Amino acid sequence: MSHPIHRRSPVLALAIAALCAGAAHAQEASQTADTSVGSEGGLEEVVVTGFRGSVNAAQDEKRAASGVVDVIKAEDIADFPDNNLAESIQRVPGVAISRDGGEGRSLSVRGLGPDFTRVRINGMEAVATTGGADANGGVNRGRGFDFNVFASELFNSITVRKTASADVEEGSLGATVDLQTARPLDFTDQWVMAGSAQGGYNDLSESTDPRLAGLLSWQNEASTLGALVSVAWSQRDVLEEGHSTVRWGPSGANGGFNAASTLPGYSIAQINASPAGNGGNWDQLLYHPRIPRYDNWQYEIERLGVTGSLQWRASDRAMLTIDALYSNAQTSRAENYIEALSFSRTASAGGKPFTIIRDGAVNAQNELVYGVFDDVDMRIESRYDELETQFQQYTAAFEYQFTDSFKTTAFVGHSQSAFSNPVQTTITLDRANSDGYSWDYRANSREPVINLGFDPTDPAAWTMTNGVSDLRIRRNYADNEFTSTKLVADWTIVPELRVSFGGEARKFEYDSREYRRAVAETQTPTLTADQLSSLTMTLSALTGDPNYGSYVIPNYDAMVSQLNLYCDCVTTINGQSIDLRMYGIENATARSNWASVTEDAYAGFVQANFEVPVGPITLRGDVGLRYARTKQDTLGYAAITNPNGSVDISPLRVEREYGNWLPSLNLAAELVQDVVVRFSAAKVITRPTLASLSPGGSLTILPSNRVYNTGNPFLDPTKATNLDLAAEWYFAPGSMLSVGLFQKDISTLSGTSIADSVPFSSLGLPASLLNGTNVQPGDLFEYRRVVNGEGGKINGFELNYQHQLRFLPGFLSNLGVLANYTYVDADIEYPGPGGSAPVSGPLTNLSKDSANGTLFYEDDRLSLRGSVSYRSGYVTAFAGGARESSSEEGVNSSLTVDASASYKVTDALSITLEALNLTDEFQDFYIDTDDRVVLYHNTGRQYYFGARVRF
Repeated sequence: MSHPIHRRSPVLALAIAALCAGAAHAQEASQTADTSVGSEGGLEEVVVTGFRGSVNAAQDEKRAASGVVDVIKAEDIADFPDNNLAESIQRVPGVAISRDGGEGRSLSVRGLGPDFTRVRINGMEAVATTGGADANGGVNRGRGFDFNVFASELFNSITVRKTASADVEEGSLGATVDLQTARPLDFTDQWVMAGSAQGGYNDLSESTDPRLAGLLSWQNEASTLGALVSVAWSQRDVLEEGHSTVRWGPSGANGGFNAASTLPGYSIAQINASPAGNGGNWDQLLYHPRIPRYDNWQYEIERLGVTGSLQWRASDRAMLTIDALYSNAQTSRAENYIEALSFSRTASAGGKPFTIIRDGAVNAQNELVYGVFDDVDMRIESRYDELETQFQQYTAAFEYQFTDSFKTTAFVGHSQSAFSNPVQTTITLDRANSDGYSWDYRANSREPVINLGFDPTDPAAWTMTNGVSDLRIRRNYADNEFTSTKLVADWTIVPELRVSFGGEARKFEYDSREYRRAVAETQTPTLTADQLSSLTMTLSALTGDPNYGSYVIPNYDAMVSQLNLYCDCVTTINGQSIDLRMYGIENATARSNWASVTEDAYAGFVQANFEVPVGPITLRGDVGLRYARTKQDTLGYAAITNPNGSVDISPLRVEREYGNWLPSLNLAAELVQDVVVRFSAAKVITRPTLASLSPGGSLTILPSNRVYNTGNPFLDPTKATNLDLAAEWYFAPGSMLSVGLFQKDISTLSGTSIADSVPFSSLGLPASLLNGTNVQPGDLFEYRRVVNGEGGKINGFELNYQHQLRFLPGFLSNLGVLANYTYVDADIEYPGPGGSAPVSGPLTNLSKDSANGTLFYEDDRLSLRGSVSYRSGYVTAFAGGARESSSEEGVNSSLTVDASASYKVTDALSITLEALNLTDEFQDFYIDTDDRVVLYHNTGRQYYFGARVRF
């Protein structure tokens, strides 16, 4: 699944110099910290000075922990060249990220995707939700955490806990990621003020992107009372462009090609062979791109984050800490496509059965890589989104030491993530029965040469016609709320034995809504030629056709204002009645996204933390038992057909309850000096994804896209038994070599997907839903559902090498290297095509290979760093979950190269330069083992130049 990458020549540019820094910069301010003992895992904070100091501190925490953890400390985050928090965390062994809009969005840890990774902020579980392009997952309606909501400058410590312990909340198979913001009593100085300012430049969008961050911290002379505030703000313009196909499908699907088609070496019967539901003939079918197109996506991203902290040490025995975090992430995104639509349409929509193949070539993989066609329906598809995520969290922890051997910690917190997509509008322009259209993938499987056969810049070449063109107006909302209370006691019975026990109650509330038009989205105004000319504009963008570098697109602002598209009414345009009313649960397509889940989790635990001599060595660790009780109340909606033929929209509510006993064990021993060996074992669970629990269903009825999705409120949690064995050699200060083996034996895999093609008439839905859609009851729909899968085993190992090269002569002694590699393999049982006999394969979102490397230089003035991150290809759907008569869908490997430099002008002022994605890596999606292109996009190189100050 590898291809030659076709790069643009780099456009070298200096970043715009930043204006003066504001109040402060969180990580820069966290260069020093008091020594203290955390409440979980015995992790010890140490003094942090510079990047080397942060590496040392992270190693000290890793070495002192009972389980397998990896840590990034303050300077480590601040100085890595990253757009957001996900890109900072990806440098941890076993962590890989998925990108959206040219920056990291979600994490996979040891091959397990975002829904299997829990995130805690300041000790409390949280979910942050945002939206992306449909190709990148769209709106997050799961348990996964969208890290692109936050700037990395807001946090001074990240801990990735890869093994479970009884005192840490359940819910993770992959890892628990702890994010910690700065606190005032972390510092030794009474006043700390620091800040940074940067100006950025992207060589593809040619945009200028500012970033500002600052921190102000105060404490009284006695260090018993302190307050802190930090702020991070950034603005970024992104251009993403390239080719996509919306998958490849069999040439016999959607009614096949016109009987007049001719393809050298193939009869019309071979061309139009229908796919078998069980996959029996898929290897003999011909495949072609469903919607070949070139894409242009333009983003405007603005991100604001604020943290606050108050600490009061009322006495030597009492400490109160209050933390607050607010983030606002806003994105506007314009997507434009020039595409051939016939190849995914049925006869009722004037699609593929009317299209004639005039010539073509088929490769060894049965792919129609070259084709010339007549009677092809062409389209300009223009979509505009406005998206916003507001996240806020408030926590309070009170720690009281009753005696020298007994203390308690009371914790209460609330977090909320409110995502809104109030504007999602798609307007299409169409051209029917275009002759001489061709594609050619023979020289480049990722970027085909297209011959449009007409001038796409001429408004007269396009129409907007009722019943043919689309006008999609949609609004999406998703809210997540957590409320958590916890009481924990620690009793040191003897110096070698400490017992922790406690209980907690957590409430998670999820609410999702969507609105769509009351009528079919093909009910559009028919515009005159003069109107179309005045309501369109020209976009300079890729077309695939060497004769054209631009095309006509709808003028969004003009159309919305002049046609009154957001009136939520029935209006008249050119004498035609157009229904622009917006419906929620009344709309069959929007209905499945009307769902709510209330989840109450109650848990109690007891854990023994010990450190005992065993012969000449000291054995330390923890052993514990956790019990978690889960109550779920799930609400969705469905259309119910009455005996008289009328249809009612009825709520469907499902309540269920289950409990889990979760034992855990973590052992660590220094068998010889500076060599730590670890063993961990635990039973773990991850609860089902939220959208999958909805008892309702969703229906997409478009001539080119026909899908029926159903949820399953009876999904079980994914259950696994985790085993870890690791050895770590700390052979020099700031240096280590470690190897770790791990296994995850998954007994049940929640939310396994099945997809097959069935006629609408067999779905059991009212035929009236097809009214006005140009879709017939016999047309095939992609029917997707989720079931409880059978699971399987995940096996892997990690290598981690960190070395500060102090033994080298002269200035070379300032060099250092950080490198890690993770290998993961899985054997998971999936339903076969159409739910047939199970087949074994890889876990979705699992990359077998991931690696990171950093080479750095640091002396008293100059700091240089270069970083490489690699992730091998992975599947996103497999076997019965894959679409278009394919065996799998996935993403090909990626290699990103970043660099940074800073120079300390004075003790208070440093100049910085950062460069991201230096190789302009492409995002490469595919379908089937033959690696047919689905999406191939790039976003360009990003540069930042700026300054950091600290007082």
